Amino acid sequence: MGETDAVWTPGAGGASVGAVATPAFDEAYAELWRPMLRLAASMVDDPVVAEDVTQEAFARTMLRWAQLDDPVLYLRRAIVNRSRSELRKRAVRRRAVRAPVVVPPGEPVVDDAVLRALRGLSPKRRAVVALRFYEDLTEPDIARVLGVRIGTVKSTLHTALAQLRKELEP
Repeated sequence: MGETDAVWTPGAGGASVGAVATPAFDEAYAELWRPMLRLAASMVDDPVVAEDVTQEAFARTMLRWAQLDDPVLYLRRAIVNRSRSELRKRAVRRRAVRAPVVVPPGEPVVDDAVLRALRGLSPKRRAVVALRFYEDLTEPDIARVLGVRIGTVKSTLHTALAQLRKELEP
């Protein structure tokens, strides 16, 4: 193994211990880390969890990077799925106790009411809103990331925005 090869040794649930990252993966990691972290942070309201979600998605994607037709799509899907999983796990706890609003470091401060309204969305609706407005993806791209039809994306986005408007009206 040369000096430029990176050895990846994540904890449980990640890639195999000792897996070697390719130069293409290393470049993608450097380029995509911030946008993917931003996506995760827009879905989960805890910067530490967002980093964990992002790191795990990269770790799971690393071993297959060169074989994937669209590794960025796969990576986005991994982040969305892991974020949704985190949201499901915390749903019961969140209903019982309102967590303080946390803004990821370096991100613009968003109104507390908007963040609370986003928290009120289902994981699926939150994923569509995050992909559309934080990742600036088109509806066909969102459909590909989520593995659903474009019509499903349109109706989910419409319903999510209607819910947000209703919650944010004075």
